[in-house]
Amino acid sequence: MNGDRFWPYPGATHPEAYEQLNLCSDPDQRLETYMFGLAPLEGRVLLDIGAGSGYHALRYAARARHVYALEPDVRMRAQLYARLLANAPENVSVLAAPAGHISLADASVDIVHARFAYFFGTEDCLPGLREAQRVLVPGGHFFVIEAHGSRGQFGQIARQCYPEAFSETSQECDRAFFEARGFQTQEIDSVFRAPNRKVLEMVMRMDYPADRIPMIMEQIAGTELSYSFLVFHYRKPDVAANGVKYWRFGG
Repeated sequence: MNGDRFWPYPGATHPEAYEQLNLCSDPDQRLETYMFGLAPLEGRVLLDIGAGSGYHALRYAARARHVYALEPDVRMRAQLYARLLANAPENVSVLAAPAGHISLADASVDIVHARFAYFFGTEDCLPGLREAQRVLVPGGHFFVIEAHGSRGQFGQIARQCYPEAFSETSQECDRAFFEARGFQTQEIDSVFRAPNRKVLEMVMRMDYPADRIPMIMEQIAGTELSYSFLVFHYRKPDVAANGVKYWRFGG
């Protein structure tokens, strides 16, 4: 999801596998430890861009004052609404919109979170980045999380199956794009830990071509593999040097 452009995710048609993907990814919550160490969540307002089934939105709602879950895919929103009905949180609102059109007021959100929301570093994502920057309060934090294609076993599998998207050159361009716009890059090493190999294979089948699954499963001993992330972190300035409240992301 880059601005107004939208790429359907396989989790929309494989809800069980998508749920397991969330449960098995980063089970020790190293990403959350990093993010909320920089931007404490308690009592804050968070916008979750590309909220999917609401897995993370509801986790964050247990600590945040309010969570806005933005999800453009009607099929993913069906999963999100089902989760909300089952849990009935009072502090979660759903926004049915693309990232380039966020129906929130300026400076109304403390933290923006975009995990695997397809904010790959291209010009296409600028409308979404600008909107996230607009709704952030001065001093607010924006975290864009992607899979690391150059570290860990998960990254190795991604490179084998999608060599162009996860090539060294592609990831270097990705970093350069975000860092040129004031983001700092952090590499987080974690794991993917499945309860059994049946679940592991189910998740792999959701994300990777069917003809690659035997090769992938042969590479993984047991039910755990190393999984690294790239986190692009932006902190909106309180007041820019030129007196403008913030520098708008350029082209």
